[in-house]
Amino acid sequence: MQKFDYQRKRRTALPEFISVISANKCAKIKIDDIEVIEQDGRKVHVITAAKDYSFYGGIDTIVGSLAERAFYRPIKRLIINLDHISDISNYSVNFNSGQSVALGKNALLNTRKAYKRYLLRYPPYTIWEPMSMMAGSVSEQYKEENSLQTDIGTAKKEVPKLPN
Repeated sequence: MQKFDYQRKRRTALPEFISVISANKCAKIKIDDIEVIEQDGRKVHVITAAKDYSFYGGIDTIVGSLAERAFYRPIKRLIINLDHISDISNYSVNFNSGQSVALGKNALLNTRKAYKRYLLRYPPYTIWEPMSMMAGSVSEQYKEENSLQTDIGTAKKEVPKLPN
């Protein structure tokens, strides 16, 4: 009978919590509840829907725990959780809890691209087109494609061969 290596499983599993230790508070925060991690000078703020946890340190100490999850780092001092975004509008990222984070133009464009890639992983999704760009029904599109193919086919037949 083969033994199961519990220690190996424990080492390879993703962490579920991060710990925050400050002078006044010690807390264990569930990683899936985190909306924003922001660094302000030497202080790091871990923001969830319920609370804001602060401690002295660097944002890079937390990054390793967030691997293989839906976190995105638009700028050096900010990490956002794509799971909790409700929408991106103007120059801010809005979260389900009502909080928002303001970003510059380039960071916002990159965040919007990352969020679109994130959303495409979860079907069903639709790509909206303006009404003026939309064609008729699917059968009309199919008829147009067939007529184009027959036009191309007849054009090939009608081309005369040049003498050598």
